[in-house]
Amino acid sequence: MQRIRKEYRYFIILILIIFCVFQYGIRKIFGFTIYPDEFGYWASAAKSVGYDWSEVASMGSYYSFGYSAFLIPILKIFSNSVTAYRAAVFLNMLLMCVCVFLFQKIMEKIFPEVEKGRSILVSGIAVLYPAWIFYMQMTMAEGILFFLFVLAGYLFVLFVDTQRVTAAVFLGVTLIYLYCVHMRTVGVLIACIICLMLWAIAGNGKKKRLFLFGIAVALTGILAFYMKNRTVEEVFTYAKQSELVGNDYQSQWGKIADIFTFSGFVRFLQEIIGKIFYLGLASFGLFYPAFGWCAKNSIVLFRNVRDKKMIQIRNWFALFLLLAVSGEVLISSIFMHGSTTLDSLIYGRYNDFLVPMMMLIGIVIMCRNRLWWVFTLTCGTLSGGMALLLLGMAERYQMSKLRGYHIAGISFLIDEKNSNIALYFRDTWLLGFGLMILVSLLIWLSNRWKSSWWMLTGILTIEIVAGIQISDHYIYPANNTNYESLQIADCLRDHCEEKDVIYFLDEEKPEFVDFIQIQLTDKPIHVTTREEYEENGVFADFLLTSAKTQYDKELSAQYSQRLETNTFCLYYNQ
Repeated sequence: MQRIRKEYRYFIILILIIFCVFQYGIRKIFGFTIYPDEFGYWASAAKSVGYDWSEVASMGSYYSFGYSAFLIPILKIFSNSVTAYRAAVFLNMLLMCVCVFLFQKIMEKIFPEVEKGRSILVSGIAVLYPAWIFYMQMTMAEGILFFLFVLAGYLFVLFVDTQRVTAAVFLGVTLIYLYCVHMRTVGVLIACIICLMLWAIAGNGKKKRLFLFGIAVALTGILAFYMKNRTVEEVFTYAKQSELVGNDYQSQWGKIADIFTFSGFVRFLQEIIGKIFYLGLASFGLFYPAFGWCAKNSIVLFRNVRDKKMIQIRNWFALFLLLAVSGEVLISSIFMHGSTTLDSLIYGRYNDFLVPMMMLIGIVIMCRNRLWWVFTLTCGTLSGGMALLLLGMAERYQMSKLRGYHIAGISFLIDEKNSNIALYFRDTWLLGFGLMILVSLLIWLSNRWKSSWWMLTGILTIEIVAGIQISDHYIYPANNTNYESLQIADCLRDHCEEKDVIYFLDEEKPEFVDFIQIQLTDKPIHVTTREEYEENGVFADFLLTSAKTQYDKELSAQYSQRLETNTFCLYYNQ
């Protein structure tokens, strides 16, 4: 009983740590950090609640509707948009806490020999992956993707182990819902289907259970197809077709055709290396032993299938992860193929949700690795070689733009004022190599003496500091701007009556009006282009423009009142 109570204390401590990180940043957050992505998810939820944000939403491309299901009840409960946004962040935090338990259950199934106290701590390390801390404080789909992938992994292990009907159905629904949150997770769905088909063929499971899984996937998939078409029609009503396909498969066929050329294929291979470079450094090098474990256990699985021997749960889980990670790296490389921005070369955002699971496995494997220092030095040296290769590619294709929020896991040394690419690759590799050595040393020390596994808490400290540093760099400064923009929203609420019409003049950066639209909720903002304004003028009760608009002189003459912030300018008559 005392041992059980002690283990519960570990869970409580980890949950308190997560809550403290949440509490540290929540009062600094007022709205969106990344435009127009976050608004796209809220716009779909707003339509379900009865709000019409279609004109503003149509200025961006299509965003999947899955995450919106989480946001619908929040919009219904909270009328204040800042409170609603913070409630969504709170939900992210709760799901983060749930994943500590899910990870620990996965550990029990695939590494039953690991003592429970250590498995709980390792689960906490996986959850506090710095990029997860970053995304937890926003309403990007990634925050939910982390949770859903962990849930899918747990349900996969549960289904293979118990063959329960409920596990089969929930696994199918979870995978389709994961796809609905972000369509680029299709690699996870395909990986699971392949694994379960092999599992049935090998005679390890009951085919009736697999049939139920297939029915759940098919029915949920049909519903998802219907919901997607409805979302495009009702939420992105006025969007141009060229904008809609930006986040869809239709825009990828040209890239795939280019990959089948010699030069395109060579570049594609380099882009894959870029994603592996990110996954390695972002995980403190733990991705590499985890991927090796997946490959080794997959080989064992196929040998046992051939020899008709017993196959362990960990072998099936390893194959699932191997296929899922490989598929997601390929998909993200296809979507980023040919891009001229440097962050697209080492893009991490589409693959970040894979990292915590790989860190979980990587720590266990490194604990067993007697030649940990040789392995760490080898991985660090190979990462340096990748950095040189990627630097050469970046210079060859003149890649310069570096958006750190797309590579959050290795964004610590980005300096927007000094965009020296060579320095960035050098310093990022040196920092990453140093963290690899430090983390490997902490893992070795935790396994060196009896009851010394508490030294793994050093990794937790590194993660928390790194997660807060990323947030300080991107989230909190953006929300300082949001706080100032609340003046515009407050002015509109104070002076705009039900009959009044609000227009936004789209000049250069239309996505920022998303913040104003979510503040007004039931008051739609109409959009006019620069060409329409110059041809017909705008006769609106309230007109929003970007700050420093080129039409300021004539608009100031047309309206009696003018309110300017660092982002917007509002013209109206009082």
